Amino acid sequence: MKSFHVRYAYKNSVCPTLSLWMVIPSGAVVTGAQPETVTALPTGEELGYFVLEEGTEMEVTFEQGEYTPDQQELSAGERLFYLRDTTLSSIDEVEEKTQELTGHLTDPKEKARVIFMHIVKGFRYVYPPSERGVASFLQTGKGDCGEFSFLFTAMCRAAGVPARTIVGSWANGKMNAHVWNECYIEGEGWIPVDTSMANIQKRQPLRFFGSDVPTLYWERYFGRTEGRRIVFSKDAELPLMPAYEDEEDPVLFNVLPINGQSFCWGQQSLDGAAPYLQPVYIKFDDNVPYRDLEVTELLGTWKVKGPPWLEGTVYIKRALFFIGLVGVLLSWVTGGGIFDLVYTGSFTGYALISLVRKERVMAFGIVFILMAVSFVAAWGKTGGV
Repeated sequence: MKSFHVRYAYKNSVCPTLSLWMVIPSGAVVTGAQPETVTALPTGEELGYFVLEEGTEMEVTFEQGEYTPDQQELSAGERLFYLRDTTLSSIDEVEEKTQELTGHLTDPKEKARVIFMHIVKGFRYVYPPSERGVASFLQTGKGDCGEFSFLFTAMCRAAGVPARTIVGSWANGKMNAHVWNECYIEGEGWIPVDTSMANIQKRQPLRFFGSDVPTLYWERYFGRTEGRRIVFSKDAELPLMPAYEDEEDPVLFNVLPINGQSFCWGQQSLDGAAPYLQPVYIKFDDNVPYRDLEVTELLGTWKVKGPPWLEGTVYIKRALFFIGLVGVLLSWVTGGGIFDLVYTGSFTGYALISLVRKERVMAFGIVFILMAVSFVAAWGKTGGV
């Protein structure tokens, strides 16, 4: 099984004292500032609480294998937790529509599938979203992976199917955040669902064409993923311990509207919970500066590295693509000849590596065949020179 190395770091460059909460993965190594407390979450994860003085840094490194959902049975308490009503995934907002779609169904998996189809076909992926929360997403009809996931969670819970919002990252590069879902089916355990990726693959199939992230046919995102993703936390709106003390008069910067209401990131909580841990949530002290903060000051930084062979193929792919483009240009300028061999050979190699990496297999399969045939033809014309 592939193993991915994750390095997360946060340095307090914002205020004299800053509190930070983060799920500490199993086997993680923490350097720099150490957690003041570690508390068990209802998800079965461990929540670390850090206090960082200005200039202090903490770093967490860990390994994760290919993403596969948990298969454990739910206790009665866990089932209730994953059916709860929350701010971002408000059941009241979706109950009527959910009953209309699933009220005649008895199979929980079929209910979840109908909800999946409804969301994928009825909404549009747009990044960044103007607001957070199901209420705003229903009103605008557009949002990012988080909004798609919050809605799926809300509708599944309204249908009586335990569900959770998985907050994480693509398993490649630096700070490639992503959010998706899992729903619980008796006898199967947690199954993965990715409505935003299904929506993109259905409506914008070329969006990920040159990406290093493998993709699936859109319907397969119900019950499957490509496996190359990192989990930071196994639900949104997880309770923060020690308790989060909301600012009564927050400084109005980095305002994130939630369901039409202003929300100040790093100064407020959602009834004592973090909106989401990606992978951290923070609390500034009273001396926070009045300015918009950088993303790294709000979330920190993370980077994911795959196995050496997987990382190496990325650079080879990029080099072949660049050589291919140069070959096309020179072929056009010179009238062909050896440069036809250069670009057809390069693009053949590019497509082959993409197939090995399981990236858009059908599309790159076609590209590989076309380029390979073109390469053979160019070879014949040049006599293999």
